Amino acid sequence: MLTIVVSIASQCPCHGDTTEASRGRPNILFIAVDDLNDFSGFASEEPGNFLQVIYPDPEVRRQVAGRLTPTLNRLAKQSSPFVRAYCAAALCGPSRTSLMTGVAPHVSGYYLHDRHFRLYPTLSDVVTLPQQLRRHGYFTAGAGKIFHKAVGDRNGALKDDWADAKRSWDIWVNHAQGAAGKPGRFSPPNGGLMQFGRGHQPQQETGDWKTADFIARVLESGSATATAARGRLGERRIALPPDQPFFLAAGLFRPHLPFYAPGEFFDRFPTTEMTGLNSDNLRTIVDDLKDLPPGAERFTDYRGGKFRMIMDHAKTVGGPSVETQAWKALVQSYLACVSFADSCLGRILDGLQKSEYADNTVVVVWSDHGYHLGPKYHVAKQAVWEKANRVLLVIRDPRNPDACDGTPRRQLASLNDLYPTICQLTDVPLPGPKVGHSLVPLLNSADADPVRNEVVFTYMKGNHGLRTATHAFLRYQDGTTELYDMDADPRQLSNLAGDASYAELKASLNQQLDVWLDDPH
Repeated sequence: MLTIVVSIASQCPCHGDTTEASRGRPNILFIAVDDLNDFSGFASEEPGNFLQVIYPDPEVRRQVAGRLTPTLNRLAKQSSPFVRAYCAAALCGPSRTSLMTGVAPHVSGYYLHDRHFRLYPTLSDVVTLPQQLRRHGYFTAGAGKIFHKAVGDRNGALKDDWADAKRSWDIWVNHAQGAAGKPGRFSPPNGGLMQFGRGHQPQQETGDWKTADFIARVLESGSATATAARGRLGERRIALPPDQPFFLAAGLFRPHLPFYAPGEFFDRFPTTEMTGLNSDNLRTIVDDLKDLPPGAERFTDYRGGKFRMIMDHAKTVGGPSVETQAWKALVQSYLACVSFADSCLGRILDGLQKSEYADNTVVVVWSDHGYHLGPKYHVAKQAVWEKANRVLLVIRDPRNPDACDGTPRRQLASLNDLYPTICQLTDVPLPGPKVGHSLVPLLNSADADPVRNEVVFTYMKGNHGLRTATHAFLRYQDGTTELYDMDADPRQLSNLAGDASYAELKASLNQQLDVWLDDPH
């Protein structure tokens, strides 16, 4: 079913100048992928990537990387892939809101997506990225999940306008999301969204494919119409104006839970190849919990949570001996969803390539946060560990050959850097201080100096992670800490916070975190 709800933002300020200077600026194709961690094939050999645990055989892993994300692999070779990029918060709403507003979560207080971000006093009048572009001559439109939830205004109430359709967009189109399916053998009953198994829809009937196909048709033809299978607004059309540059957004819902994808994507990842998901590595994960401080313990699933739910259900299905089978089934489902999302991304990029806009459209592909699939005995995002906060970020500027050479950018980057980066690329001024830094110097050269010395991410009030080029320092609301040498220990298996020989470094990083929290700009 395709549900379309669109609000034309009639209450926003008038568009800016759309004269010759405006028309000469690049278009922006802005694509979000929900809950995608660092499992992109092109990043599979980066230190600490959990694919190296799942597939310890390098040749098998190479083959899996090719099957997993062929679209992203091709895009990365033609782009600037940022392989050390992080979110502001490992939860959909806070991460996306911080990116789109340029306000850090600890400043806004937006830690949960419990309500529309503009209902927070700190964000009620904030100027979002598409809103600022719109004020300065850009046509802004999109479909899918960009802000938290893909729902535009339905009944005139702000609480229903999750997409911020009234202020941020000329046209917002609501599509159904993800793909339908049925729980597999190891999917726990009564698990809510924690379900996984083969989907029963052909790819062309899934919500994510319909979103991708719609955006692709907009690009190919300059306009396209989506018909609501239900809803009040009927057919809605996006038409790209000939006299304005555009900011066109597409939000893909997979690999967000439930982990359902069309069956052909499951066939790409037979569980027999996942030789690293064994009892020894499961024991390593459990043993890794021994040096966690009290503040971190509540974020593991060991005493309750998704991973515990899956393991307990596995025992009821076949006893302790099938725990690793359940783990493999979970990972297979996630990988299938990643590959399905990659296929949808391919439809969008093919549409761009066939269009008249290809040579003047900057492509930005990002994920809103990472995702644990076992490490720290955790299956979720919601944490300040590396796996929950490391994200996909790829930028291609076809006007700049240096930004299309495929060289990995290993300098630290944050999703918060996208607001100032896009404003610089489009010659749009920032509406005020923003938490990020422009990545344009790194687009121009992979050897450029870093634009930031640290990245800070937050989950819930008072829980922060500080990531430098070499270390990760995590501090919880109760004051307890973790410290990791990310060069020597990229999987974060050895907490050094209690080691006296690291006391000076720990104190320095603690102060660095305080300084940033006091002035994130």
